[in-house]
Amino acid sequence: MKARLKNSIRLFNDSLKVCYLPDQKRRVRKAQKKIILLLSAFLSLLIFSACGAWASFRTSDKKVLKQFAKKGLKAQTHYVTYQGHSLRHIHSKAYDSLLPTLYFVHGAPGSSDNFNAYLTDSLLNTQANLISFDRLGYGYSEYGKAYPDIIQQAASLCPQIKRYSSVENPGLVVGWSYGGPIAAKMALNSPHLIGGAVLLAPALDPNAERYFAMGRLAEWKLTRWFVLASFVVAQKEKRAHASSLSSLTQEWKKIQNPVFMLHGTKDNIVPYAPNTEFAKQHFDTKHFRLYPVEGKGHIFPIQETELVQEVLLTALEGLTN
Repeated sequence: MKARLKNSIRLFNDSLKVCYLPDQKRRVRKAQKKIILLLSAFLSLLIFSACGAWASFRTSDKKVLKQFAKKGLKAQTHYVTYQGHSLRHIHSKAYDSLLPTLYFVHGAPGSSDNFNAYLTDSLLNTQANLISFDRLGYGYSEYGKAYPDIIQQAASLCPQIKRYSSVENPGLVVGWSYGGPIAAKMALNSPHLIGGAVLLAPALDPNAERYFAMGRLAEWKLTRWFVLASFVVAQKEKRAHASSLSSLTQEWKKIQNPVFMLHGTKDNIVPYAPNTEFAKQHFDTKHFRLYPVEGKGHIFPIQETELVQEVLLTALEGLTN
């Protein structure tokens, strides 16, 4: 019996050697790696989704007020309507008309709470009004519905710029990742109300877009049902991003106010080299300043808050000079 079993295994192995030539073997191994990668991504997202509301990248009004109260701040949540769409933005405190305003724009996925470290900072609160947006599709601004166009995203936020800033008292817009080009477009739309832009690891180069296997889980009908709505929206934005960026390539030089760009040199999500080179070539060199964040990746705004704060304060000083 054992002899027959061994002989069967040997014959099976020999048949595999005949059936799979070297090129075919490589293709099989490559396919196996892809399957393993996708299964790993599937399990990761499944676990992530099971973690609850915190993973949805949004924080309720009640929780926002409670979080800020712990820092001694009386935060406010505001809801406005833009072309029939409801949008939420968070104020760290009551609006002070004597101060300039910092506007924060998150990436994908994300929400207004991505910038809580800055909105609760005691020094920044003495220097400016601090407002963070839930972009369309995220947080409490039409959550789960995709609005992937950069121009539309910027246009939806600009009415609040007109409400809180003026020619005499211009504001400053801050954008992280996919929020970077949206912030830049806002600065382009309202040059007399926005006195400068601070871009944190902005995705600018349409030819440097990176796509990840995990993102496909947000597209396939078989797996989309368990993926968080914020990830589905982010993936739809991702697919449209290169085209949306391409339409704005020649527009960036028209920004005639200061543009401060901070980017981690080890960024594996929005690569440092192509995006910083793109920025050098397409922003007006008279107004553009680059701050490499050595050895850091895409989440340096969370890790290097003091560095970001320093640049924000520098940019605010420029508004008054």
